[in-house]
Amino acid sequence: MMGNWVLGFAGLAMLYAALVSLTVLLSAKILGRFPGWRILPLLFTTLVFVFLTQHPFPPLGRLDCPVPTAQAQLRPFQFWTTFAHLHDQGAGIAEWLRNRTVAATVMNFVVCAVIGLTLARHTTQLSVAMLFGVGLTLTVELTQLTGLWGLYACAYRQFNVDDIILNALGVVVGFLVGRVSSKGRHLTSERKEKAQAD
Repeated sequence: MMGNWVLGFAGLAMLYAALVSLTVLLSAKILGRFPGWRILPLLFTTLVFVFLTQHPFPPLGRLDCPVPTAQAQLRPFQFWTTFAHLHDQGAGIAEWLRNRTVAATVMNFVVCAVIGLTLARHTTQLSVAMLFGVGLTLTVELTQLTGLWGLYACAYRQFNVDDIILNALGVVVGFLVGRVSSKGRHLTSERKEKAQAD
């Protein structure tokens, strides 16, 4: 059941992201402003994250406000309460995987880490990665808080300060892994070239 929810939820986000990514890049190509296909991984993963945090979209005019599950969560590291509860109960792996708080937390962090990995191909500056991560997740959370910037009468997804912390951290962690990996490949390549020269 939980697996189907995750696959369906993530699958739709990936479909939306793929369609928007291709539309944006093809439009840019038609307009003569094509940035190159190299930008596709960063654009796609960023859009997957955006759609994961916003869909499913409620029908306009049918939202029963306020939405109980959309109350803002302003306590940092509140997710630890769920983690600690599962740990104290001696929950098995299956229970951890079935828990939506755990699934959402892990999924968002992993997606943001992938965004960081793809961002490492475009910049070498940690400050840029930090600003990108904070800016992206803050924009997403404010979009949730404002009901898609006023399109809906109230918030239908929860603004969560933990998401800002963990998602920004995910981008930074992914970026650092990407930079270390890139430097490792560069050093290996240099050693091979030096060995061949000798």
